[in-house]
Amino acid sequence: MEQHKGKIVEEAIKKSGFRMKALAKKLGIARNTLYTRLKEADIKDTFIIEIGKIIYYDFSNDFPGIYEKNEPKGNAESPGYEPKGDRHEYIDESAIIRDPHFTQLQALNKKYLKLMEDYNKLLNILIILANDNELVGIKQEIMAFIENEKQED
Repeated sequence: MEQHKGKIVEEAIKKSGFRMKALAKKLGIARNTLYTRLKEADIKDTFIIEIGKIIYYDFSNDFPGIYEKNEPKGNAESPGYEPKGDRHEYIDESAIIRDPHFTQLQALNKKYLKLMEDYNKLLNILIILANDNELVGIKQEIMAFIENEKQED
């Protein structure tokens, strides 16, 4: 089955914490256009790479070979070239994305999100147990704890 690239990219954007409005602005498109493109199952690799550069996300785990297939060919019109006065200079932005520190940060971010999801599941299980066993005191403590956590965010 073919991957739905739009959903994968959208999930990466959400995990990065980057706001859609800010991302659309950096991409030079309207927010609605961004949402429309993310609904597409087959987004162009160049668009995915551009998003990755902005949100500092390495899509090579999600789409193996994406960077190799889309490396600049070595002419001034390539996306890796930027004008520098009257000359063009090659900027290897893919090196930024493949930086091991960003890769490590992404791995830690995934672990953190998984931990938070498990934490929330555990709290929900505790509430269910408290309800089923009519443990009013424990339920009140859990609800107060959750309310306190919401206020800290």
